[in-house]
Amino acid sequence: MPDNIDIRGKGVVGGKASGEALVADATLSFWGEVDAVTGKIIAVGHPLEGESLKDRVLVIRSTKGSSGTPMILNLAKLEGNAPVAFVNVEVDSLAALGCIVNEIPMLSKLESDPFAVVSTGDQVEVDADAGVMRISKISP
Repeated sequence: MPDNIDIRGKGVVGGKASGEALVADATLSFWGEVDAVTGKIIAVGHPLEGESLKDRVLVIRSTKGSSGTPMILNLAKLEGNAPVAFVNVEVDSLAALGCIVNEIPMLSKLESDPFAVVSTGDQVEVDADAGVMRISKISP
């Protein structure tokens, strides 16, 4: 039976989405660390190296700025390989711009540490309009 945990936050870019969580307490640059065509993280040594962003809720500390972020996100979305939502502890303005342009919900300013609650593979619903993330964990 699933255990649901809600974490409240602030919607940065409105919208709703759900998918499997992809989680790392790390930053990620979309310029040079993400293959836009495949949607895979290609940064050597990154905790998420080799993982696909496709249809995932990306839960990370923050992106690290590059003016290419909106373009990389757009190409990934056109290829069908973009994340469905962002949950960031810190907001990078270029990622926020990328989410606005590509209509990808973004949530930040969380009331609790997401890395202590959500794990890669959990099912996550992001409602950035209401400012809430719901994590569904399966009990052992």
